[in-house]
Amino acid sequence: MNEIELGLFDHILLFLLGIVLPIFAVFQSQPEMKAVSFDTQMKKQVYYGNGIFQWICTILILIAWWGYSRSFADIGFQIGTWSQLTVGLVGSFVLLYLIDVWSEVRNAKKVEETRKKWLKDIPILPSTFEEFKHFLFVAFTAGVCEEIIFRGFFINYFLAINENNTLGNWLAVLIPAFLFAFGHMYQGGKAVAKIMVMAIIFGWVYLLTNSLLLLMLIHFLVDALGGYLAYRILKNENGATEILEEIVKEDEF
Repeated sequence: MNEIELGLFDHILLFLLGIVLPIFAVFQSQPEMKAVSFDTQMKKQVYYGNGIFQWICTILILIAWWGYSRSFADIGFQIGTWSQLTVGLVGSFVLLYLIDVWSEVRNAKKVEETRKKWLKDIPILPSTFEEFKHFLFVAFTAGVCEEIIFRGFFINYFLAINENNTLGNWLAVLIPAFLFAFGHMYQGGKAVAKIMVMAIIFGWVYLLTNSLLLLMLIHFLVDALGGYLAYRILKNENGATEILEEIVKEDEF
C-alpha cells in the first residue's frame, strides 16, 4: 500500500468524521433517538437523511483525494492482491457472522429477547416490508460510504502518521476500528464488541489487499440481512413462537 502525504484537508476531515461526529452521535443524537416513537414516515426520513449525509462526507473525502492527486486505486478502488490469508479472514468473518445470526434466532425465547432489545435500542429498524425496501438504501450507503471513510480514508491516514511496521499497521487498523465501533454505542456493549471484531477483520483485509470492493459488498449484505431479520421479527406482535415459525418459513419475495 502506497503511503500518502497528508494535507490540511485530511486533518480536518479526520477531526470532523473521526472525533466530532461520533461524539455528537453517541452523546446527543442517539439518546434522543431512543426517546422517540418512530412511524414509517419518520424512519424513512432518518434513512435518507443519514444516508445523504454519509454520501456528502464520502464525496468530500474523494474530492480531497483527487485534489491531492492521489490514485483512487490507493483508497481501494481496485481488485487488489488476494492471498490464502485474506481469503481465510473473509471466510472466518462470514462464518462468525452466520453463527451470530443463528444465535439471535435459535429459539423462541432468544427471538423474543432480540425483539425487545431492538425495539428498545434501535427503534429505527424496519418493521414492515415498506420500511425494509427503504432500509436497503441505508444498507447500500453504509456498505459503500463507511468502507471508504473508515477503511479507505482512516486507515491510510493513520498509516501516514505511523511507521510502516507491525505496530504501525496494527494502530492503523485498531484506531479506525475503535472509531467505527464507538459510533455504534447505541446498539449496546455486546453489539459494539462484535462490530469491533468485524472492523478489525475488515481493516486487515483492506490493509493486505488494498481493495474495498469485496468489503463493500459484504458490508451491504450484512446490513441488508440485518434489516430483513429486523423486519421479519419486529413486524409480528404475536408471541415469540409464532415469530420464529415465520422466520424459518419460505421467504415471501
